[in-house]
Amino acid sequence: MEDFHSVFETFGRMLECGKVYLDPGCSFRRICEALGVDPVQFGGYVFSESGFSGEEILEIYRRTGAGL
Repeated sequence: MEDFHSVFETFGRMLECGKVYLDPGCSFRRICEALGVDPVQFGGYVFSESGFSGEEILEIYRRTGAGL
């Protein structure tokens, strides 16, 4: 598997600082496209780090606005 550590950090910044979750059209797949990573492979990494899928993380942010 690719080394996704820095991509994961960027994903976190997109959520925390960029608040991409506020865009209802934003999906985990679109975020992966913007990051230039495969959504299935990166999704596996996200799950291994957080215990949640990328879409679940987006939904948590959307519900709470505060994240995990």
